[in-house]
This record gives sequence, structure tokens and C-alpha cells, in this order.
Amino acid sequence: MNKTLRIGDPVKLWKWHTLVFRCPCGGKDADYAAQIIEGPKQGTMWDPAYWCEQCSIAVRAKDTWLFGAVYGPLMAMIATFALEAVPAGFGLAQWITIAFAAVCCAIVGWPLSRLLSRHLVYWEPRNPGGPRVLRQARVRIAGTTNNPCDEVTQ
Repeated sequence: MNKTLRIGDPVKLWKWHTLVFRCPCGGKDADYAAQIIEGPKQGTMWDPAYWCEQCSIAVRAKDTWLFGAVYGPLMAMIATFALEAVPAGFGLAQWITIAFAAVCCAIVGWPLSRLLSRHLVYWEPRNPGGPRVLRQARVRIAGTTNNPCDEVTQ
């Protein structure tokens, strides 16, 4: 799954099918988010970089706390309901009850993650405040746009 940058640097991607991706520059949708796991534009563990395959630019997820603030409690509620759904009278081992809760979370978590990421995860270019963009903000030249995606692709 090696992709190539315009300048020829190899990039290794990991496709997250639980996240829905919409490019902030081109506006193109994808059914997965391709995280850069090796290469020059790789992000950190806390701020990973993603790759738009149509525009060939690196982007990052913005405001992921909103996604986590909604997704986390919903998954905790589903796990609690699943743990309480198994009656104690069945006499099942605790690991079976936990496995049942994990299966319920996986079944509900997949479509829930895709739905929430479509509406609560916003994407932005990896370096939106680069020197070129700041210079353009100070000096407005007729006919130019202040699009941070232009700085990344050139």
C-alpha cells in the first residue's frame, strides 16, 4: 500500500474504514481515512496525519475531542447495557459476559463511528498556518485566494 508524493518520497498508508473522509481542499469524499504511518509527512501518535489520494496532500483531523466526547459515552452505555442484558441466573463465566459486551460494541460501534465521523470530524490541511499563507494574509494580491491548500500542494 505504498503511495508516492509528487516529489517522489514514498508514503505508507493505513486505511481506517471506521472514519469517513472529506477533503478540505478538493471537497472529495472517501469511504475511509488513509493515515500516513511512514513517510516525511507522518504525524505524531496524538495528532496523526492523513492523506488525500485525490489531491495528494496531507491533512489532519480537527476537533477530534467532539467526536470522542460523543462516541466514548455512547459506547460505554452500549457496553453497560450489554453487560446488564445477561441475567445472573444463567451462571455464565465473567469472560463470556465480557465477550458478549465486546461483540455488541463491535456491531454497534462500526456504523456509529462512520455516522459520527461524517458529521463531527472536520479536516484541515496539515500546515494551515505556513509562512506562505501568513504572507498572503498580510498582503492581499488581486486575483489570489487565501487557501491553505495552495501552500501544501505547491
